[in-house]
Amino acid sequence: MKIISEAAMNHFGSVPLLWRCVESSIQAGADYVKFQLIRDEEIYADGQYEYGTYDIDDVRWLRRYSRIPHREYERVADRAADFAGYRCMTSTPFDLRSLDELLQTDPPFVKIASGDNNYMDLLDAVGRCGRTVIISTGMSTIPQIDRAVERLMRHTSDIVVMHCVAAYPHSCEESMLGTIPWLRKRYEVPIGYSDHSLGYGAAMLAASLGAEWFEKHFTLSSDNGGLDAKHSVNPAGLEEYCRMVRSVKPALETVREAPSEAELYTARRARRGLYFSRDLPVGHILGREDFIPLRPERDFSVEEMESLVGQPLVSPAEKRTPVSKEHLQ
Repeated sequence: MKIISEAAMNHFGSVPLLWRCVESSIQAGADYVKFQLIRDEEIYADGQYEYGTYDIDDVRWLRRYSRIPHREYERVADRAADFAGYRCMTSTPFDLRSLDELLQTDPPFVKIASGDNNYMDLLDAVGRCGRTVIISTGMSTIPQIDRAVERLMRHTSDIVVMHCVAAYPHSCEESMLGTIPWLRKRYEVPIGYSDHSLGYGAAMLAASLGAEWFEKHFTLSSDNGGLDAKHSVNPAGLEEYCRMVRSVKPALETVREAPSEAELYTARRARRGLYFSRDLPVGHILGREDFIPLRPERDFSVEEMESLVGQPLVSPAEKRTPVSKEHLQ
């Protein structure tokens, strides 16, 4: 199970913030930290047009001034590898030039965003790059996903398909998690969950359905703003996210063969034992009416009642005291 902290461009062009995103994400428990490499002139058309709830001028401005110079990005990637002990930093390239620069930093994988999973030139280039390819499926029809996977498979079988609902954010009820086992059966590759839901409930359900990779948007603080602040978790939220998602696997792998030590401790107070329902003399032949099941269990559990019926008492019994071995032969 691998967790990606999607820090996008939440460094806002600041190298110190870039590093803090890496450091905070790894310390919170993420396996990888992912950013976005975007050249606004290669992704957005010129002029004014509707762009969802955003002003396109603001988007282009933020993308342009949030770029990190390649040499600085490369230095942070090397520092991140030293910090984590492995290559933990990568990005989603949104154009071919950005892909070339990313590959110079020895990334552990390359991510293809949902919006580009039909950009065949990019798929071909990423498929040939010799890295694990992770591709999101948001906004896609089944034939579109088929085409994207088939295109990548021409070059590599080392791919991960991420179930994704490209609504930012959305509720757990809208997460369509039944897609995860369907994707795994259809493509026979590792399946992940690119999580834009609120909280961690959907991710835990995704883990229980077999998702192996998880991606969650991350920000050092929602007060910093940015295009994805409303569906990003802060360092404390990411730490909780990682903890909750990883709790699912051991929970699913454990099969009850015997009560745990914790359960046995609970059983000492929660299980019923056999107690006498009344005062009884020596020699009395015990019947069902002579017992009352009460907590806690003592010498005899409630399920042993039938084995005691018909036995004579060898010592007197007092009402509501536990049946002990000293009462019987």
